[in-house]
Amino acid sequence: MKASGKLPALLSLAAAALAIVSGCSQQPAAPANAATHVKFNMAWLPQGSQAGVIVAIDKGFYAAQQLEVEAVQGFGGTRTTNEVDHGMFEFGYGDPISVVLNRANGGTARLVGPINQRWPAGLCFLRERHKFVAPPDLAGYTVGGGQNSAVQALLPVWLERNGVPRTAVRILQLNPSVIVASLIEGKIDAAECWLGNSRPLFEREAARAGLTLDWLEYGAHHLDAYGSGIITSDRLIQKNPALVAAFVQATYRGYEYMTQHPDEARDIMLKRYPTLDREVTAAQIRDLTPLLGSAADRATIDPARMASSVEFITAGYGLAGRVLPQDIYTTQFLVAH
Repeated sequence: MKASGKLPALLSLAAAALAIVSGCSQQPAAPANAATHVKFNMAWLPQGSQAGVIVAIDKGFYAAQQLEVEAVQGFGGTRTTNEVDHGMFEFGYGDPISVVLNRANGGTARLVGPINQRWPAGLCFLRERHKFVAPPDLAGYTVGGGQNSAVQALLPVWLERNGVPRTAVRILQLNPSVIVASLIEGKIDAAECWLGNSRPLFEREAARAGLTLDWLEYGAHHLDAYGSGIITSDRLIQKNPALVAAFVQATYRGYEYMTQHPDEARDIMLKRYPTLDREVTAAQIRDLTPLLGSAADRATIDPARMASSVEFITAGYGLAGRVLPQDIYTTQFLVAH
């Protein structure tokens, strides 16, 4: 009788233990091949220059590398590069200027995959008002650029390289939101604009005003420099080189797809960001395509061109050799096609 009296208690304890084990076993287990979540800083608002990344997300190119990529709006190249360096983002869209400035201040940002094979900037002007064929034609005129734009530091160096005294051109610092209107209204004679970014905006507003946009490209006049690309930090390179390699290759696959299917790339951008202007986005993608170069171009970085890029930047910012070219990039994640 005593033994039978203990049986219900023992059964109750066993049932409780089974319930605990069962409850634990019902918790969702992590997938064997769970995707790694990474954040990519776009450096600015969504636009055509980011189409390769967005295409790679949409088409599953990152997923094929076990990556879950979140593309996040940025607030300028310098801030983006510093945020990547501080570990707030694994990757970002950065240019050699921002990386050089970051390294000059003790940072560890590094370019791991060039996207723009040449500097994509120039000076936009209106053909009905001016005929700027070469840098000396700018003497006596006014150029507008954003307060934090590289134009403030680099335009004087570019002018001097082309035999134009830096004091011969007046440079105005403007709020980015008024630069296009200032050009159309004649308050400035030229404005810095960028392929894959702001140039289509200038074109649209000029056409609305019955005017014709033209431009003077920096790279056509004594400037041989790389543009923006994929950046990360030395810390991530050392900690997880396989992640960096996977991200770079999937991103390149996205840009390659974009060049082959520009209309689809535009539609993918509009699907994700419905407020984008359809024609401007299409023009940005068209502008960007020739900047990408060939697959062979993207499989290497020319040391001489990178040295030229760094020399131009350090001259503009007075860094006096504080950053060496080899400090700002690596080719270890580039794969020949």
